[in-house]
Amino acid sequence: MSLSAEDPVAPAMRQIPRRYVALGLIVVAIILLSALVLIRNDTSLVGSAQVETFNPAPGTLLSTVGQVPRSVIDAVRVTSPSDPVTPPKATGNPSLWQAPTHGVEAVPVVFFYGAEFAPYAAAERWPVIVALSRFGTFGQLGLMQSSATVAFPNVSSFTFWHATYSSPWLSLRTVERYSAQDLTGGGYTSLQVPDAREAASVAAYDTSPATFPLLDIANHYVLVGSSFAPSVLDGLTQAEIAADLSLPTSPVTQAVVAAANQITASICSVTGQRPESVCTAHGVVAADQEMAIPPPG
Repeated sequence: MSLSAEDPVAPAMRQIPRRYVALGLIVVAIILLSALVLIRNDTSLVGSAQVETFNPAPGTLLSTVGQVPRSVIDAVRVTSPSDPVTPPKATGNPSLWQAPTHGVEAVPVVFFYGAEFAPYAAAERWPVIVALSRFGTFGQLGLMQSSATVAFPNVSSFTFWHATYSSPWLSLRTVERYSAQDLTGGGYTSLQVPDAREAASVAAYDTSPATFPLLDIANHYVLVGSSFAPSVLDGLTQAEIAADLSLPTSPVTQAVVAAANQITASICSVTGQRPESVCTAHGVVAADQEMAIPPPG
């Protein structure tokens, strides 16, 4: 109901000083702005349209990436002449990061801290997924490309946001900190926030908070940045990269598989060289020897 000249409330309202009305409007504006900030940083919105649309990877693509032929693994070993590969480095930390799996046995934790917009994180997910698929199974991964406005733009990759993974040998923990695109004009959207243990890993090993990715293999091996330059994947789709992984002479395959062999050797060092079928592959043993990983026990 609108206020009229005959309404007894109207004269009372007209007596309110204008400075109080202005102050009230400012307070309301601050409250609304605070609400918007809270909504932008609320991780409960992950998966909603306000944050980002999740694009699941086809099962056939996951199978191709997750089942690189043993002959290719052994042929590549750690050879990547066109694109040098950097292995994870030993931390020298004796404590093993473990977590229970299925509520029973404590297993080593592999932690990936990335951001969808970052091209180095986009590149590194390829060998990480290839390596992890040797120890377990991805039930779901999302398709994405790195940002179009950074160096090495539009690198085709996957996202661990909403990923599912199961393994009897290790526990996978992932954080995709920011989105691939600036959806609101206010910067990349926050997707996930690390918990206390994950934040401790980032603080300990990531010398720059703007560096993505970080790969922490049970607190024993760490890689900051990508194993190889994202340029090797330039202009290729996910399907084209996956198809290349059956060709041991392809520069793409050599970079991805050599890096995956090094990551696999690092994981084998914290699982007690289990499973044997994975850890005794010639390509993994070659990575083990190149990295001078000490024998178990």
